[in-house]
Amino acid sequence: SNARATGRGRGLKIEDDMGERKELSAVITQGLGVPVKVVETMAKERGIKLHWQLDSADPQPVNPTALIMVNKKTSGEFLSKLKPKMVAVAFTGYDAVDMAACKKDKIAVYNVPAYSTDSVAELAIGLALAVYREIPIADSSVRSGKWVISSGGTELKGKTVGILGTGSIGIATAKLFKAFGCELIGWSRSERKEFKDIGGKYVKTKEDLFANADIVSLHIPNNKHTAGCIGKEQLSQLKPSAVLINVGRGGLVKQDVLVQMLNEKKFRAGLDVFVQEPIDVQDPILKAPNCVLTPHVAYKTTEALARRVTVTLDNIVSFAKGSDANRVDTKE
Repeated sequence: SNARATGRGRGLKIEDDMGERKELSAVITQGLGVPVKVVETMAKERGIKLHWQLDSADPQPVNPTALIMVNKKTSGEFLSKLKPKMVAVAFTGYDAVDMAACKKDKIAVYNVPAYSTDSVAELAIGLALAVYREIPIADSSVRSGKWVISSGGTELKGKTVGILGTGSIGIATAKLFKAFGCELIGWSRSERKEFKDIGGKYVKTKEDLFANADIVSLHIPNNKHTAGCIGKEQLSQLKPSAVLINVGRGGLVKQDVLVQMLNEKKFRAGLDVFVQEPIDVQDPILKAPNCVLTPHVAYKTTEALARRVTVTLDNIVSFAKGSDANRVDTKE
């Protein structure tokens, strides 16, 4: 590009061929989970002028430096109207963006990797404890005047936890389970030394993992290779006392099979993600026994959301400087 970046303390501006400085601009189409004033201040520090266009089908001004969005479907038609130079996805997954349209119109796409690793790992533990210690049932029982809820919960200590997918979140989750005194087994497309270093042992197949674990925690990405990869063949290996934890993506699991098996009390589950989100009020998963449900909040902590805004805005500055850090359209 013929533009070059100059940073002079008050944030970054781009010099075009004539040496005139242009401020960076961004149209935001979704809230970022952080107060608007905070986002405005952070943007100003980086020399970015923000235009809030939440839920607008016809956003202004056209031709901004960046479109900032989270996970709302962003079509080629929308992009060709707005004409941003780059899309700053304030999320790790960028499957909501029409990548083919971006490629055609030479629009760069950046994402925010790893901002919520600890948040997601901690919810995996939280769901395991909620199921093992029957926390939601205990809470509602006490409130309705009952005292005894069951013959007793279960300890995490000494249990075998199967980590499906030993990327950064899988390993962060494994470390927390290890701190509770659990044994670790794992299955992943590529074996990681870091998992073995904390005592993790890899098994040959997904089925081996499900057969040998007291708790299975899912941490693989959802893509065309993995969608629906957890079905009857895998779930039928679980013992009745086992717990399936899904803080990854709902699409990894065949949900109709999952519901049927939960109804048959084949195992228990802690689920943060679902095939359809928000869940339809008629969805049979809402009536399934032996499971604790949360509304896709694994990533959603104040700390993670603040990190997400920081990296999203930094990505716009990086793009303006010609850096490819966190750029994803070139990997497609």
